[in-house]
Amino acid sequence: MAQAVKKPGRAVRLPAWRTVAYEIALNGWRILRETVNDFSLWRLIEYPWATRALEVQPGDLVLDLGSGTSSYPHMLAKEGVDVIVLELDADRVRWQLAKRRATARRGDGRFFPLVASATAMPIRDESVQRIAAVSSLEHIPDDEAVGRELARVLAPGGLAALTLPYTSKGRTDFFKGIRKFLPAGPNAFVQEGKAGSFFRFYTEADLHRVYVAPGALKISPLEGFGRSILNGRYHETRLTRYWRRFVLKDLLLALIVHPLEERFDRSDPLYVMFTLRK
Repeated sequence: MAQAVKKPGRAVRLPAWRTVAYEIALNGWRILRETVNDFSLWRLIEYPWATRALEVQPGDLVLDLGSGTSSYPHMLAKEGVDVIVLELDADRVRWQLAKRRATARRGDGRFFPLVASATAMPIRDESVQRIAAVSSLEHIPDDEAVGRELARVLAPGGLAALTLPYTSKGRTDFFKGIRKFLPAGPNAFVQEGKAGSFFRFYTEADLHRVYVAPGALKISPLEGFGRSILNGRYHETRLTRYWRRFVLKDLLLALIVHPLEERFDRSDPLYVMFTLRK
């Protein structure tokens, strides 16, 4: 039987202002004063980019990896997208399910929270057309297993939208003088006194080795964010104490400073954003 051809529909978009509106709808006005789920400057850059990069329409399915207590999968669902939230921490999956039950409305996409590891996904080979991993894979020590799993579950013609920390040559410290992260391998760190807080930076060669090579995937040009101003003079400084506070300041930074920084600043970005296509 011939497969039905999908008719072109409305492309889903999440501009930065709309992500703020969704955060308020999902978590209340208090998130403008202090966020409850790490919704801050980087997310105001990542969520719009990832949604655009995924090329999704209402009714499409997205596999979202490692969201924790992020509102991003709920934002996609509010736009009519079906979402599988795959997360290893059972408490966070329960949080996602409770949030879904409290905020679901008619017309939302379907929502499937799943307790599982991105290193061994309970998903059939070549069965997923869209995968999102927003600031999540850098916290998984066995990233090579994740790369193999991405290649395995991604369907032919499918794509994954990833955001990952970046370094052009190497990182010897992270949050130096602010929080104590101890070296845990090349460009990898663990936070002292905080079990399970693992963080890894990637060179371009690492990205190709870990995420491109296992499935011979096609990688898009890298886009960055968080250079000498937003990261070097804000995030990795004492000003980071304001990171979770006063979200509207981050909206202005994302809409005004970020585009200027990306146009004129050639320093290393803190993160890169890219797609993988099979």
